[in-house]
Amino acid sequence: MKPTVNVLYLPGTNCQEETISAFAAVGATPRLRFAADLLAGDERLDDADILCIPGGFSFGDHLGAGAVAGALLRSHLADQFEACRTRPLIGICNGFQIAVRGGCFGKVGLKVNSSGTFRNEENQRHVVDEENDSPWLTGLGGQTLVFPCAHGEGRFHPDSTASVAEYRVALRYEKDSNPDGSFENIAGITSLDGLSFGLMDHPERAVDPEVRLAFFENGVRAVR
Repeated sequence: MKPTVNVLYLPGTNCQEETISAFAAVGATPRLRFAADLLAGDERLDDADILCIPGGFSFGDHLGAGAVAGALLRSHLADQFEACRTRPLIGICNGFQIAVRGGCFGKVGLKVNSSGTFRNEENQRHVVDEENDSPWLTGLGGQTLVFPCAHGEGRFHPDSTASVAEYRVALRYEKDSNPDGSFENIAGITSLDGLSFGLMDHPERAVDPEVRLAFFENGVRAVR
């Protein structure tokens, strides 16, 4: 049986098709889970092997990028979301913002880009951390992966009041090519157990098929 992936669809999500295609290409069975169906109790968020929160502008980014969706996951869907965090979870761009707001990575935040504007870089370079043993990064440590950056609120910063970090670095921008001003050039992180992976940029849009599918293939392989 193929591993299953629930792809959360919220009002304003717009990257679901590319994300579904990537998961399908690596042998998974992705299915959309609409917020309205989840809230009505007609579907569940936690009945798949993997949860993916794709990119877009959930709820129009009102109250801040990912804020409304993050509050939804912490309240009405809290039990289901907590169950999803015990298995592989990936949040891409707005999905990363939602996962941060949902509490996946402790006291961290994603602020407006230091330039004050939306950044769109088709060939953004990302260096995979060599020490992070997350299943999402298996076999990729030290590699430089090129895929698009497209966001306006992706400046990563940890909370200076946190006594202990609740995340591990997964990706960094190359020196002098940080598009949003993120702290220590951090472009993606994982939870301490490596199961939750968040990144601001879009591997599902990469031109190189090996890069486009690398993270998704690793996530699916981890639950086979």
